[in-house]
Amino acid sequence: MESNTLIHSKYNLKNINNLIHNINKVITESKDIKIDYSNKNKSLMKMMTNISHDLRTPLTSALGYIDIILKSDLSEEEKKKDLITIEKRLKRLEELISSFFEFSKIISTNKTPELEKINLTSVLEESVIVFYDDYKKNNREILLDCEQRKIIINSNKMLLSRIFENLIGNAYKHSNSDLKIKVETKDKVKIIFSNELLDNDIDIDRIFDEFYTVDISRTKEGTGLGLAIAKEFTKQLGGNIYAKKSVSKLKIIIEL
Repeated sequence: MESNTLIHSKYNLKNINNLIHNINKVITESKDIKIDYSNKNKSLMKMMTNISHDLRTPLTSALGYIDIILKSDLSEEEKKKDLITIEKRLKRLEELISSFFEFSKIISTNKTPELEKINLTSVLEESVIVFYDDYKKNNREILLDCEQRKIIINSNKMLLSRIFENLIGNAYKHSNSDLKIKVETKDKVKIIFSNELLDNDIDIDRIFDEFYTVDISRTKEGTGLGLAIAKEFTKQLGGNIYAKKSVSKLKIIIEL
């Protein structure tokens, strides 16, 4: 008999049947644990593969430029140009390492965030200001539409700011359009982020998965972790986050 096969009895003895019931319960739970462990192990292997790939790309590029500088007879102007490229690649590497470290901390802790009364509108405006210059340089805008100047909610300012900045930054990297942010306060507080899509093949069922990217994301140098982090933080705040897609427009909705 296999160790994970359920036990049956033809005898109607209460004690034996209770014992069999308990044994079967343990067998079923052990199956679930085994499946859960297997899934986590696969997820871990996938994560490590993605981390290895994403870290190797900018590092290999930077090393290639260093090799060119050392072995080629370049002018000072050409060397300066290559050094600027190396600096960009190393900053990219730093960004990736920071994102991986942050995400690993998020998934490894069960600590409940401290909540306090904060003005949602103010936190959102502060997050918009962070990206104001980037959008302006690309002739784009962040259009903020709030029903009220003061929306008081019970939340955590640091986590909320991180969620908003991740969503605004994600829209900046993976779209060429303006970003519209609308806040609704009817039944519950809703923050709706909407922008045009560069790639209509995006899978909204996987958009919040760790390391999920489409080809256009790779060219824009996304880590594939921004929305996963936003989802985890929203969950920690007791909220919900989901995406909707229509034709070439993407909407990400946060409910708090």
